Amino acid sequence: MANVKGIGGAFIYSNDAARLAKWYRDMLGVETEALPDGSGYYKVFFTRDVETSVMRENPVFAIYKATEELAGSGRGFMLNLRVDNLAEFLEQLRAKGVKIEEKVQVWERGKHAWIMDLDGNRVELYEEIVGEAPERMPPNSGILA
Repeated sequence: MANVKGIGGAFIYSNDAARLAKWYRDMLGVETEALPDGSGYYKVFFTRDVETSVMRENPVFAIYKATEELAGSGRGFMLNLRVDNLAEFLEQLRAKGVKIEEKVQVWERGKHAWIMDLDGNRVELYEEIVGEAPERMPPNSGILA
């Protein structure tokens, strides 16, 4: 039986894709490239397939120019970005004036904090707590918000 193997990418539509791509570069350090057709910007993150050890060119992060005017907020999605040191990264963002939610959540698998991007999208920042990997993840495991 065929299965979903993971996340292939995160795609954001923006009324001003260039402005939002610049914000992700300046505030979060995500360097993007322009798509060949000029419709947006993208960044490929390399990951290793757990089953085969093959390097993969995904997930992809992309920002596209919206084809119609978007609402100011409440688009019904949240981007999750992995960071290497959550506390330090939050301090860097505070110094840049990024809107950071007060709540920081820590549990056995990681640390989580939330920010808002320039378009008002909620972005979760996640620092994995590395330890012994569980033999099997529980069904529907996830973050308790």
